[in-house]
Amino acid sequence: MAAGGIEGAVFLDSIFDFINQSGESFVRGTKMIGESRRLHLGCGLNTPEGWIHVDGSWNAWVAKYPTLRRVFKAIHLLSADLKDIGWNPDIIIHDLRKPLPFPNDHFTAIYASHLLEHLYREGAKALLKECVRVLIPGGVLRMVVPDLYSIISEYMGERPPGKVSGNGEGNNRADRLNKRLMFRSCEPRAGNLFLRIYSSLKDLHSHKWMYDADSLIFYFQEAGLVNVREMEYLRSQIEGIEKIETGESILNGEGICVEGWKAG
Repeated sequence: MAAGGIEGAVFLDSIFDFINQSGESFVRGTKMIGESRRLHLGCGLNTPEGWIHVDGSWNAWVAKYPTLRRVFKAIHLLSADLKDIGWNPDIIIHDLRKPLPFPNDHFTAIYASHLLEHLYREGAKALLKECVRVLIPGGVLRMVVPDLYSIISEYMGERPPGKVSGNGEGNNRADRLNKRLMFRSCEPRAGNLFLRIYSSLKDLHSHKWMYDADSLIFYFQEAGLVNVREMEYLRSQIEGIEKIETGESILNGEGICVEGWKAG
């Protein structure tokens, strides 16, 4: 059974590699590159007009193929609660742990919210350098991440409790800290054995590295960005930021926002 599970996970891994290659081919083979000069990484369901939206989610890819989606649900590779989520079909599917499938010096702005913490630190540093590569000189990178300082302050009793997912069981300060850090879930993933092994191998949803404002500013600068600073909600050099940025990701200690420019 264990061997079969591993084989199934390898099969899913092969599909994910195909997804990534398909995303790159899609970018190269369409006019989308010329239609917008603003890039949204890790978009999820937030896909306003005027941006090129990129996400590496398995569910976003499966949503493009309704028949395949039904098949995966039938064999329990896709849970029932995810089957009917309305993903935008124009999302470019790309594994953001790999180089961005875009040319140098192309985008005027790049935005990402609650994405960077899902990458290991070295992977996050690589993505920041990729963002610098594809930005035009003078282009703006803006990222929102969970606020580590706020989370620790809450644990120390220095600020009111923030939001946590799940029910109220074990709602003491230590449990709340673990839930907000999101390094691991409270229990192992349920469901099909193939999907459990695959999720363990890919581990795209847990947090890998957390940031406060000072550390994120440091990594922006290390990647080559200039004029880097912490920004308030909706205060940005990116025109129309209110169409893509949501208060729930930043306000009340939920996140910090850092913005920087590509020199030139």
